[in-house]
Amino acid sequence: MTIAQTILETLRTWHRQQAGELLRRLGVSRPSLMRAIAELDGQVISRGRARRTAYAARRAIRGNPNPLPLYRIDALGRAHEAGLLEPVYPEGCALSFTETCPWPLDDEMTDGWFRSLPYFFGDMRPQGFLGRNFAHQFAAILQMDQDVQRWNEDDVLHALSLLGWDQPGDYILGEQALRRFLQEQQNGSHFLSDDEISTIYPQRALQALNFGIADSSAAGEFPKFTVHRLIHGKPAHVIVKFSGADGSPQEQRWSDLLVCEHLALATIADTLKLSAAQSRIYQMHGRTFYEVDRFDRHGEFGRSGVCSWLELNAALFGLTGPWSDGAQALLKAEYIAEETAQQINLLAHFGHLIANTDMHDGNLAFLPGLTLAPAYDMLPMQYAPQGGVELSIRKFAPALPLPKQRSDWLRAADAALVFWRRAAQDARISDAFRAICGINAGIVERLLIAQRD
Repeated sequence: MTIAQTILETLRTWHRQQAGELLRRLGVSRPSLMRAIAELDGQVISRGRARRTAYAARRAIRGNPNPLPLYRIDALGRAHEAGLLEPVYPEGCALSFTETCPWPLDDEMTDGWFRSLPYFFGDMRPQGFLGRNFAHQFAAILQMDQDVQRWNEDDVLHALSLLGWDQPGDYILGEQALRRFLQEQQNGSHFLSDDEISTIYPQRALQALNFGIADSSAAGEFPKFTVHRLIHGKPAHVIVKFSGADGSPQEQRWSDLLVCEHLALATIADTLKLSAAQSRIYQMHGRTFYEVDRFDRHGEFGRSGVCSWLELNAALFGLTGPWSDGAQALLKAEYIAEETAQQINLLAHFGHLIANTDMHDGNLAFLPGLTLAPAYDMLPMQYAPQGGVELSIRKFAPALPLPKQRSDWLRAADAALVFWRRAAQDARISDAFRAICGINAGIVERLLIAQRD
């Protein structure tokens, strides 16, 4: 076996190796190593400088050994070369940037090594309700499992590089996916007017429930679809969640919660004075439709970056606690400003005070530079039907703040009181749930009085 063959076998067996470690393992000189790597003609990837130089064996995706170009779409819809992604054995990637990366990188990432997909486009992987629709629509074409949860790293890269032209954020991976985006630009898109949605939305809801739509893969399990819309005469990209239409108590509850989500975001914006996604409610054909603007889309084709705390945390911290723990970790690492940490804490307190029991890491996100993204997915999930169908009675008993939390807690509680009162008076919500909201307004008001005395 030649030195070159030994190097390739070693890297495929022992995975990425620092230069010094590889030299010791092979027992050869540095010049011999360099000559052998040159003979391998691109089958070995090198990243890092001086003592940080490391090597890995290139991994082919579905028999394709070529690197995958990474593109970024700017706010005007123009494509830019952002980098070159090269999968390596046994998993993970090497990424060389052609422009400055706007997301935090540890030393390993700065050298270009990522142990899985680069975290700042991890949210692009098909997931949630829309991800299942994506898989159902395209699994046969891609020759992959219809269950998106069983997709491995190679499956995700293959799918994104061919069909991932409308995923969350501003990145597109692979030339074929970019060509689809450019084709849409060339053909133009129809943006639905207010008059059209009364017909189109009920149709899209039925199609989505039948796995008939392959939309961009925004995460989350609530039934939804994505649409191009004209809002006040301007093009917008929206996500539309919708309730069932059978008139059952559990579907009525889901309808109530969608209206509450709209009210919660409005309250975050006008009372808590934090950025929140713009949303609207439409009730027709027995369904409630909750339409929310995508903050990673601009105009007809413009985009901007977004990264969830789920991906950021997994890549750089590995925390398992609440959002407030994440805010503290980000602040300590000097990734965010004190103001951003306070905004996260305010959102967390507000969520607890409106009975949001679903504040997982995927429901908090950042824009490039780690400013906080507009709030989204904020609603009283404590009252969601259990198992999707059972309306159980759960007591609303928000925790009181620690002394150091009191100031932020009071601001959030004032906003939560506004929310509960709005919900208690909103005719789009059922009488039964409005009564619950009125009771909860009283609970928050009493807690506020006690904390201010």
